[in-house]
Amino acid sequence: MESLITATIVDIRQAEFTLLFESEERCNAFITDPQRRLSLYDRAVQLPALKLLHKERQQSGEWLATLTCRSAQENKQCYWQLKLCQPRGKIAESVTTLPRRHLYDWSEPARQKRLAWLRQHTGHDLNQLSATHLQAEKLQSHLEGFIGSVEVPVGIAGPLLINGWRAKGIFYAPLATSEGALVASVSRGASAITHSGGATARVTGQRMMRSPRFEFLSLHEALAFCAWAEDYFVDISNVVRQHSHFARLTSLTPRVIGNAVHLTFTYHTADAAGQNMTTTCTWQACKWILSHLPVALTPQRYILESNLSSDKKSSWSSFAQGRGTQVIAEATLTAAACRSHLRIAPAQLVEAFQGFCEGSVAAGMTGVNINTANIIAAMFTALGQDIACSHESSLSQLQMRLTPEGNLYCSMTLPALVIGTVGGGTTLPDQSECLQMLGCQGANGSERLAEIIAAFCLALDISTLSALANDEFAKSHERLGRKQRNAAPGKAEGDPLHRCFQHARYTAAWGERPPRSATAIRWQGNQDSILTAFSSHTATLPVGLFAYNLQREDGTQVAALLKHKPQSEAIAQLLHSLAAGCAPEIAELLKRLLPASEFHHAREREMALITQSDPAFTRHVPTLYGTYEDGKQSIIIEELLGQEVLLNSLSNGLRWQRAQIDAALHGIADIHALWYRRYDALQTTFRYIDFPSVDTIASMVPLWQAIAAFSHRTAPLLFTTPLLHHWLDCAENSAAQWRELSTLPRTLVHNDFSPRNIALRREDLRLCCWDWELATLHVPQRDLAELLTWTLDEHTPLPTLLHHVELHRCQLAKRLATTIDAGEWYRGFYLALRDFGLRRLSFYLMLHHVKPRPWFPAILRTWGHLVELSQQRI
Repeated sequence: MESLITATIVDIRQAEFTLLFESEERCNAFITDPQRRLSLYDRAVQLPALKLLHKERQQSGEWLATLTCRSAQENKQCYWQLKLCQPRGKIAESVTTLPRRHLYDWSEPARQKRLAWLRQHTGHDLNQLSATHLQAEKLQSHLEGFIGSVEVPVGIAGPLLINGWRAKGIFYAPLATSEGALVASVSRGASAITHSGGATARVTGQRMMRSPRFEFLSLHEALAFCAWAEDYFVDISNVVRQHSHFARLTSLTPRVIGNAVHLTFTYHTADAAGQNMTTTCTWQACKWILSHLPVALTPQRYILESNLSSDKKSSWSSFAQGRGTQVIAEATLTAAACRSHLRIAPAQLVEAFQGFCEGSVAAGMTGVNINTANIIAAMFTALGQDIACSHESSLSQLQMRLTPEGNLYCSMTLPALVIGTVGGGTTLPDQSECLQMLGCQGANGSERLAEIIAAFCLALDISTLSALANDEFAKSHERLGRKQRNAAPGKAEGDPLHRCFQHARYTAAWGERPPRSATAIRWQGNQDSILTAFSSHTATLPVGLFAYNLQREDGTQVAALLKHKPQSEAIAQLLHSLAAGCAPEIAELLKRLLPASEFHHAREREMALITQSDPAFTRHVPTLYGTYEDGKQSIIIEELLGQEVLLNSLSNGLRWQRAQIDAALHGIADIHALWYRRYDALQTTFRYIDFPSVDTIASMVPLWQAIAAFSHRTAPLLFTTPLLHHWLDCAENSAAQWRELSTLPRTLVHNDFSPRNIALRREDLRLCCWDWELATLHVPQRDLAELLTWTLDEHTPLPTLLHHVELHRCQLAKRLATTIDAGEWYRGFYLALRDFGLRRLSFYLMLHHVKPRPWFPAILRTWGHLVELSQQRI
């Protein structure tokens, strides 16, 4: 075959070129041999190596080939070579679009062709978008021009007890959403309903409409057409049956406007949503009508849909008459459930609802609801429903009133819920699984699904209204829904923390010069850190614990941990949000008392303490490499722990054995001895070390009482009646006990001495403890009390407790080279144990209520048990 192959330019684009060849043989010859030249309009051209994207035979017998080069640079070169070969007058900028025919090719090669063009056209790799488990060939009835999938996170809300006609039992709803606090809010409302006996739900009707418009010469013909349509209803119904196994025409309703008739076809569509089904049936029925009308009634114009059906639109007609499925859910919430789960009285909720009705009327809303659209959109997305129908499907009527018994009756009516459990998006694999989870997939599932959706809409509305009424709405979104602003660390050039390494003050353990490089590494982190994890969205720089490989001047690599702790304001905001998540009165008390707590100035306190150089301290903490402070940020660079015994023991479910507890007590005794009875020196050296006054302790009693009452009311199985009585006794006597503690020998204590913050060196089981931000002046038994509460259990016998208490006393006395009175020591331990419960476990109670921690119930039971054992000893 000749080396010069003739072709004609059909289309030139920046990323692909379409040429026309006389035959497939010539087309293939050009593609397979990059040395062959083209003859284009009597001009010989040598193009770069080309890759075939698509070829097809034309009716003329010629072959059309779409090609591209192997790089953007070659595409640019080829583009201009071909453009300059075009006949004069055709050298105009081609529109860089895909040919329209690509929309109707559902093959995987076609998908890849679209992606290749988009990558060239946009300059982006689109790797996330193109990654999909959906098969292109199976999407022909779902969309055109398929390129990939967008992943939406799905959470489950519940449990919700439903006593419906079709839906019976406990349900968890899949919600596809990216809105923080939504799932939590639905779950809260569901819990209140469930603990009140559940929700009742019933479907009251189902209909789908199409409204074609027929325009006539005059009103006379329009009215005659209405009578004719009514007379031929049975015939028109038969036409519908011929074109659908499921659709059943139930009525024809004419609406005359001038000389036009809007004829609404109303159908029952079984388990299908029915929009496409009714469109086809109505179109076939209209064709039959037009062919059978008397000549005198021939319409001037006809259109299949006139918008009277309100398809995918919110309208009063849909609200009043119904569209899709009509369903009602109701529940009667007990006053106890309202107070414990919604933190509000029924009367307050009804009052708030009346205010909402007032605003809804003033705004001219159709119906009254709080935010049913959230449930509709989230469940529609997860369940393969037509998301565009969320307009009419969100139409709803919430009702609330007090019962004579003082309980709260509430109901949710959805008059236009457009759903289906067969066809459409319900056949997609992920959506199908979500339907299966609810037991709603396939035939006989739509009524069950409607009852479930209505009940969950009711759950969300009562929860959201409760949050608004007791001023928790914004606080919940602040805690759960706000985007974290801080960037993640990474490569040096994009790492916001990198400058900290360059400008830090380094210790002798590191050396004078900053590291030559700092590379972020993957690290599981301190999984048991609470303050850092919950406060990580409130600073300019990333807040948290970040692992790095640092390179010294001599080339050696050192694994280091960069700790950026939250500011006092962020910690205060966290604690206030926890309190607000419990009860408004707790939040108000905490806000007033927080400045007097050990949480105030926590970061500044740790920055000062870790710079101690005495071996009694440094041998029991991670090696400090350096610190960085700039007025707003305070950062610690220290040794990265990894091989220590019992590191992250709480998260990993590891139990501390007797010898390991003893090893920790040996180590902490070194630190306790360092500052024992050196009160003035300690408070002079470390500005933020303080010892609260008796008046300060007395001022906190209402807070501890409120937390106890709330915990007993909301979780009586956890915070039992005996525990409540004991706790209140601790609170009432706290000032007197604190006065007694003030007379006992005190020292620097860690004050957060639990397995979350300690481990043992593997080589010698030496204590290593970190996170000193809560350190304070206290009796040394304070650390002992906390450690034993976390490492023993509720079945610990008295001899085991006494062993550890006595060991700590003896080790401290040995280091001090003095004697410590045993009776005074045990009394101090008992008082410190009670103080630990009030001043620290109170905050864990709030945390556990807002975000349950699986380990906390055992800790609380152990504390109560140890207090009882201690009473026996003293």
